[in-house]
Amino acid sequence: MEKYKEAIIDLTKLLNLEPNSKFALRCLGEFYHLTKEAIIDLAKLLGIEPSEEIDESLNKKL
Repeated sequence: MEKYKEAIIDLTKLLNLEPNSKFALRCLGEFYHLTKEAIIDLAKLLGIEPSEEIDESLNKKL
């Protein structure tokens, strides 16, 4: 779990530099999913890059 927290911190720093980074948003969504906090980042990613897969994932969580 500690490695996820470190990765989340690093990816958040990347998003501060590149707010629309698809890589950072996708990874944060996956890591937050593992820590049960994915919805915000996946929703933002969906706004940048529409995807049925992400949309279905969000609908399952809501």
